[in-house]
Amino acid sequence: MAIWRIEFSKQAYKTYKVLQKGYQKKIDKILTLLMTKKKIDIKPVEGEKDIYRLRIGKNRVLIKIYKEKKIILVVKIGPRGDVYKK
Repeated sequence: MAIWRIEFSKQAYKTYKVLQKGYQKKIDKILTLLMTKKKIDIKPVEGEKDIYRLRIGKNRVLIKIYKEKKIILVVKIGPRGDVYKK
């Protein structure tokens, strides 16, 4: 079984650190499920190449998956209405 590595962008890490502990645990759990190939709510983001969104309550986590390097990069974390804005 391949080992995937989770990395955070600088912006995503700052947001992650100020989230409530409950949301941090939910994000950790979802990322763990993603690494183990469990079925989760993941969809591609329209208009973006290789960017996917994970729905976690009212928040969204945007990720980029590098299959050849086995890396999942957390790009952005935020409320549903704001996370898609550039």
